[in-house]
Amino acid sequence: MTTAAQQTALEKPVAAVAFFLELQFKSTTVRACSYSQTYNWNGFDWIGLGALGSISPIDESAGVASGAMTFGLNVAQSSVLALALGVVEDYRGQPAKLYFCPLNENGQLIDVPEICWRGLMDTMAVGIDGEEGQVALKCETSAYGLKRRPSARLNEAQQQQRFPADTGFKYLNALIANPQLWLSRKFQQI
Repeated sequence: MTTAAQQTALEKPVAAVAFFLELQFKSTTVRACSYSQTYNWNGFDWIGLGALGSISPIDESAGVASGAMTFGLNVAQSSVLALALGVVEDYRGQPAKLYFCPLNENGQLIDVPEICWRGLMDTMAVGIDGEEGQVALKCETSAYGLKRRPSARLNEAQQQQRFPADTGFKYLNALIANPQLWLSRKFQQI
């Protein structure tokens, strides 16, 4: 995954690294980095200066369990706060990517950052920890969707997509909206 130059830098006793987080909201894409300066990489500015405050540990397992990641974003940036307080549909289920790259002694990127995690944005909470505010963005891997049960309800459009010749749901709305008397009044009184 890493290049020879990156591997050499990581094998040193002390290695500086930077993480790059790309959040693809429906309205905009936010790019932040964990280092103290803004980087221009891949044609975009990745905002530094504490924009990406914290990253939860990446949990690896031998099974297929999905491990959530929590990213702490700086609430002092008004654009991040506006996205956090916006509508849920703007971020839920949208892609999130985390890149990793070692830095040289001058703080420059060594080769091209490599993707180390990808998933989907799930929940966002704004909180205050002491005197600092933080947006906690929980992201799940794509395997998280496998845990959710599919809905047992079907409508006509879903049924037509699966079985185009079946017309069983065609009259469902009419049957529900206009109940009919199936039994006689005499039979019901017994």
